[in-house]
Amino acid sequence: MATETGNETDLRERVRRFVEENLPPEWRGTGHGARDDDAVAEIRREWGRRLHAGGWVAPTLGEANGGLALSGSALLVYLEELALAGAPEPANSNAIGILAPVLEAFATPEQCARHLPSMLAHDVLWCQGFSEPDAGSDLAHLRTRAVRADDGWRITGQKVWTTNAVHADRCYVLARTDPEADAHRGISLFLVDMHQPGVEVRPLRTIVDTREFCEVFLDDATARADELVGEPGQGWGLATFALEQERASLLGQRALRMSGELTAAYDLLGPEGAARVERDLGRTHAAVRATEAVVRRNLAMLAAKQSPGALSSVAKLQWSETHQRLLELVADARGPEHFTDERDLRWALALLHSRAETIYAGTSEIQRNLIARSAGLPGSRR
Repeated sequence: MATETGNETDLRERVRRFVEENLPPEWRGTGHGARDDDAVAEIRREWGRRLHAGGWVAPTLGEANGGLALSGSALLVYLEELALAGAPEPANSNAIGILAPVLEAFATPEQCARHLPSMLAHDVLWCQGFSEPDAGSDLAHLRTRAVRADDGWRITGQKVWTTNAVHADRCYVLARTDPEADAHRGISLFLVDMHQPGVEVRPLRTIVDTREFCEVFLDDATARADELVGEPGQGWGLATFALEQERASLLGQRALRMSGELTAAYDLLGPEGAARVERDLGRTHAAVRATEAVVRRNLAMLAAKQSPGALSSVAKLQWSETHQRLLELVADARGPEHFTDERDLRWALALLHSRAETIYAGTSEIQRNLIARSAGLPGSRR
């Protein structure tokens, strides 16, 4: 590992000091096996507000837009400290990590000025309206449509698996604006007010009895002309850019936190328990470190305004499958008789939560296809 510069050491100390002064011990690890949706949502929102107040909420955004504009190595220092502390994801982490870079790169200055300050301050919470019942990983076949109206656009359709829509004030929505165009060319991106007639949110109860995922029904919902990002038909390119940010940045942060979970797993199992699963634990340990290496490279490329390309799919695939394997290993090593213990129960709930990790943000199968295509491998026979 490269030796830190003086600036990086100073940054690490400042981040660590901020976390020690602003993150209560009971908030650490929030979201890892959590059961109370509303309590978790409020903790994540308040943590986002504290990060914003301290100037730490948007590490990669440019300074003109309220961010820190951290370089690759400095960004890693920042993320490592939050991961080591077990800091929860801010409530707007999805929007700040995915939508904000899209706005910074493609939106008008007026759109950035209108939406970014309230997003970073956590005054306005956002959700992502991409997936549909018949268009999950295959977004090009989405059916939600937007038609021009005198006051902008009217949007009708259904979204599903929309994370935290029940708490959101706004949603960035992909909709088809040109039904005659090729599947990838007729899609546009809109910034939609969730508190209007024509928008209905229905929570979906999960296997762990949470309601973080929702259905969103749009029935002639409105979007003003200035709530279209970019040009009509540019949505596919914006979505591709957004998903690359998600896989490389937001999911990369979760991969860095996995190192802390690995340490916690050793503590939970103890020397005797770890010895019983020594071989599997060693393999998982190696996979965690390999994931970290890919994530570090991706984050450095993003900070340098370079595209990670297929490496973002490698990181997403490696993190999601390794994380599931780690949680399964702990559950198998401890056995069901231990799940009455609160610590074990949190691990069991985290394992159930992880079932979705190889599905959302592109299934493992989709990621493998993207990696194969990047490597120039022949397509599968039908």
